[in-house]
Amino acid sequence: MKHRAGAADPSDISAYVVAVAVALNTETMRRWDTVTFDALVVLPKQFRYYSGRRILVAWNHHFGWSLGIEGQRIDRILIITGLGVGSHPQPERIGDRTDELIADLLHLECRTPEAFPVPTLVHWIGEDAAAPEPRER
Repeated sequence: MKHRAGAADPSDISAYVVAVAVALNTETMRRWDTVTFDALVVLPKQFRYYSGRRILVAWNHHFGWSLGIEGQRIDRILIITGLGVGSHPQPERIGDRTDELIADLLHLECRTPEAFPVPTLVHWIGEDAAAPEPRER
């Protein structure tokens, strides 16, 4: 995680992201280190329509948490929707909201796959920023 002027201590940010990963019942986290996202937490779940790409939640300390999936390349993710819980909610709230959204989308995927939301592609931004850490498989 990057330390920004006026931002919280990076160790506090790391502890927050770890607490979110625990609340989401996952152990896989990736740093993003760009202006787009501060952290990614990768879940061990997938949508059938996007088979082979794990579901993730991405955090931007200004805008909050979003639900998405892995892109076809490690430097890309696909955002489906924001969680709508604010920028720094309690980790348990993130876990509950993520579970709700995934359940709704799994239901939609089974009942009306043509209505499944089209994700937005997010590229890794910045030539001088460090490359994202390799994801675990």
